[in-house]
Order: sequence, then structure tokens, then C-alpha cells
Amino acid sequence: MVRIAVGLAYRQLTHRGSKLIGALMGVSMAIILMFTQLGFQGALYDSAVSASRAFDADIVLASRDFQTMAFPWPWMPRHLLDDARGVEGVASGAPFYATTLQVTNPADGRNLTSWLFAFPPDARVFGNSDINNQLDMIRLPETAIIDGNSRNQIGLIAADVRKSGRVDVELPSAVRSVQPVLKLEGTFRIGPTINVDGNIITSDLNYYRLLAVPLDRVSLGIVRVAPGADPAVVKQRIEQRLGGQARVFLKEDFIKNEMKFYSDDTPIGFIFDAGLLVGVVVGIVFISQVLHGIVSDNMREYATLRAMGYKQAFFLILVTVIAISIALVTYIPSSIVSYFVYDLAASATKLPMRMKPSYMAEVFLLVVTMGLIATFLSTKKLKQADPVDLF
Repeated sequence: MVRIAVGLAYRQLTHRGSKLIGALMGVSMAIILMFTQLGFQGALYDSAVSASRAFDADIVLASRDFQTMAFPWPWMPRHLLDDARGVEGVASGAPFYATTLQVTNPADGRNLTSWLFAFPPDARVFGNSDINNQLDMIRLPETAIIDGNSRNQIGLIAADVRKSGRVDVELPSAVRSVQPVLKLEGTFRIGPTINVDGNIITSDLNYYRLLAVPLDRVSLGIVRVAPGADPAVVKQRIEQRLGGQARVFLKEDFIKNEMKFYSDDTPIGFIFDAGLLVGVVVGIVFISQVLHGIVSDNMREYATLRAMGYKQAFFLILVTVIAISIALVTYIPSSIVSYFVYDLAASATKLPMRMKPSYMAEVFLLVVTMGLIATFLSTKKLKQADPVDLF
């Protein structure tokens, strides 16, 4: 019965010829929409945690009022980090400073916004070799390195740094008669966030000189555990030592906290989920249209088969094979097109938009689901039909 149903499904699909092209294009667009929604959602989350993923840390300390890196970070007293260093199992702890920074574009004088990260050059805060190889450079007064993956005007400044070796940018200040100047003399790669176009890294002393922010106000504490120590156990010890004066995260939990903020505490997660649902609905509509046309055009033939003794299970298999075939035939070219869409979007936005195996699997399951739902909607009418009425 299955073999006959598959053969009949193939004949009915190929018999429709050009009538099938429009529906296939509609399903393909729905699949591309689903891939695009997942890609932009993933790029948003990945960009939000690009800096924290680059931390060379096992544990991250933050102010007890800390919520997310997307907001201005409440500072934490540095003595809490010093207390954490004394906990058994802690190998090192480094202060990390972060703030948004206004820089003046040398090309047109407009103010641009970038993240400014700072830490003691003797400490390994990031795992990136391109950052660690330039720690001696950021020791120099008023000297910094800039993210080569920055976008828009910040990205053009980074390109000029790569080309000429140095670009001087002013930091606009309403309280200083002479605007401070920051010398950008190297590049690294982390990537911008959805909110800020670039990143700049300098030393903690330069951070103090430029912004006059006391260094006992720490944004984060970057903690590494001793070899052989269990980070989860060390985390509990730090929490006991600090007594609720700071939030203590494992690095993985710190990253999850950022993703949770965007997915649960902002409309962004809902918007992308809604877009994904729209893609599924559109796909179901187009597949249902094809199935409805096939069922309507072959009612007499189906009635004959029913009169010959074929049960509803046969027709269910037949329509299911047609629906899944439509979904899978459009899935492969749609995924290829989506790959190029990702590449184009990543180039334009500088966001980490990559085709991931999880996206392929998720969309594949959604495509199969679309076919099954369309099958249910199309076989309902056929089930109620009486062969005598059809003749």
C-alpha cells in the first residue's frame, strides 16, 4: 500500500507541472523567512555575549544590582574582588572596567559611540591572542587598540588604524577646556553588539586618566580558578565569603544571563518568535493550497480507489507523501539561498550571523511539521466524502 501511495503521489505531483511552481516558490520564501528569523535572533544573542565569551575566566563577579551588559553597569567595590582572591581555589582575579565612550570622528567631527574596556595589562582578562599580544601597547599613556570588526564609522576608523598604524581621536568633554586625545595604535577582533558599533581596549590607568573614574569602582571581576579546582565549588565559597554583596556567576551562567535578558525581558525574543511562526503559517497555507488542488482534481479517482476497497489510511499516506515531498524539495534550495542571505547580512551589519547546524535541524523539523499539518487539513474533507456522491 505504501509503495502504491508513493508512486501515485509522484505521478500527481509531476502531472501538475507549472501549476506547482508558484506554490513551491511560496513555500521556499516561508522557509527562507524562518532561516532569516533564526539567523538574526542568533546574531543578536551572539553579539550580546561576544565580549563575555572572550573572557579568560571561570567565574565572573558583578555588582549585586547588575542585570545585563546592555545597560550601564553598576559598579562593584574593588575590595570585594580582593576578598574573592583570598578564597581557596582561586588562582587569580582581575578588575575589569567598562563604559560607553563618545569619540569624535576625525573625518567629519561627529560623535560616535563605542564600548571602552579597560583592565591592568599584567592581567589576562581576554583569551584572544590578538589582544594579549598588544598588552604592552596599551600600557603607553593615552593609547588603546580598537576592534577591527567594528561597523559603520567606528569600523572606518579601525580600517584607518590597520592601514596607517595609528589614528588619534578626541574624546568630547563638556567639563574640560582641552579635549583628551586617545591614540589608537592596534586592532583586535571581538565584534560589535546590536546597540554599539565597536569596542576599544586600554589599560586601567588610561581609563582613569581619560575619564577620571576611580579604579576602586570595578565593573566586573574576572576570576580564574586554580588547576584541578572545581569552578562550581569555588563559586559557592566566594558567595559565602562575600555574603550577598555581589553576584557570582560561572562564566557559562553569565553568558546565559545575557541571552535570557534579550529573550525574556525584551520584546526582541517575542518578535523573532512571531516571525518564525509567520513563516510556518505561510508554509502551511501554500502546501495546503497544493494539496487542496490535487485532492479536488482527483476526487473521482480517489472515489474509485475507495470503492475498490482502499481505506482512509491509504489516502492519508498518499497526501502525507505529497505534503512532505513539497516541504523537503523546497527545503534544500531554500537553505542554500539562506546561507547567502546570512553572508550578505553579516557583511552589512558586522554581526555574527552564521548558519548553524541547530538552525538546519530546527527548520527541518518545522518543515516536516508544516507538511503534517497541511496533510491533516487536506484529508479532513476527503475523509467525509462518500464515493457514491462523488460519482
